[in-house]
Amino acid sequence: MRLEWIEDILAVLDTGSFSAAAERRFLTPSAFTRRIRGIEDALGCALFDRDRKPVTLLPHVRAMEAELREAARRFRELRAGLSDRDGLNRKRLTLGCQHALTTMVSPLLTRSLTEERDIELRIRSGTRSECQLMLLRREIDFGLVYQTDDEATAFDRRLFEQIAFGADHLIPVANLQGNAQLRQALDRMELPLIIYPADIYLGEILRLHLLPALPREAITRNVAETGLTPAVLQFIRQGLGIGWLPRSVAHEALARGELTDLSDRLPGRRLNIRLLRTLSGGNALADAAWARLRTQAAQIRVDGIDTAPPD
Repeated sequence: MRLEWIEDILAVLDTGSFSAAAERRFLTPSAFTRRIRGIEDALGCALFDRDRKPVTLLPHVRAMEAELREAARRFRELRAGLSDRDGLNRKRLTLGCQHALTTMVSPLLTRSLTEERDIELRIRSGTRSECQLMLLRREIDFGLVYQTDDEATAFDRRLFEQIAFGADHLIPVANLQGNAQLRQALDRMELPLIIYPADIYLGEILRLHLLPALPREAITRNVAETGLTPAVLQFIRQGLGIGWLPRSVAHEALARGELTDLSDRLPGRRLNIRLLRTLSGGNALADAAWARLRTQAAQIRVDGIDTAPPD
């Protein structure tokens, strides 16, 4: 598929006729008609209903209008990127976010990065290890991840540099309002749990640091397991069990009294928020954005997150 083919098809769609499309494409009507025939021959099928006047796209082509427009946009971006060897004209930055941080923190970074520049910020969500791999592969410019205090001491400064964006906390919460059965189970330390899978970061924190720190008399049973913090929030709000959420995620439900913070009875964990990039840096746009974020880190505030000065 070639970009000019897509643009020729869209020109007919937008103008309603071959003659008007030919004018838009700076061709004579006969040359444009030959181009359309060439496209159809290459694809092995008709694209236009020539029995109607003016000529119209066949239904199966019209049904693909959105895909054609998106393909044309992506082709233009690819062409611009390939011709911009030094990244001088690049206007897009890509941010890889650990899943729980995508909703709570990335919108504020987007505001900071785009308020004074003509920049598009693309967000990619993943696990923490996926974010680090995307950084090393140069698939993203920055990675937004959690780190415990222990992990911060093991941070590999030979690979990454970082900016601190304060600290979240993984806290135990439950919906105890009108839920006598759950209250009684908590008093007996018979804990129905909503947990994260072991192969994601919050599941690892849960199994390595939180469950071993439960009171010795605690008896647990798993009610549900999911890697999505919004899903964990909903399970807990429905009173199905006790679980651990980043305080930034639970903040609104706690403020409304829908959830109760159980930190006085069950263990939690501090989660430092760090923005990473590889030491090899990036293009001029990424370098400028990094400098801007380093300066503004202390001013980017999220409900439920403790603000910390930049590293």
